[in-house]
Amino acid sequence: MKQLVKLTNDFHNSEVTLRCEVLSHIYNEATIYPNARQITRAKRELCGIEGCCCSGDAGCCGRQTHNGKRLIVDCSAIYNT
Repeated sequence: MKQLVKLTNDFHNSEVTLRCEVLSHIYNEATIYPNARQITRAKRELCGIEGCCCSGDAGCCGRQTHNGKRLIVDCSAIYNT
């Protein structure tokens, strides 16, 4: 089921909202599966600074949560092109 999910970057104090697939198959954990364009957009909006190492592939920095659960961002879409 696609839902709106907010990702944050605590270092730059920025956030982005994505509509993507969310699976909660493990208690207290949710995994999102954004597509390659969403990952690129999130990285650009959360940390658009060239050469900055504040975050990973999706631009997230700090603890990510969704509906009170720990959020895992699956970035495999950018490697499956």
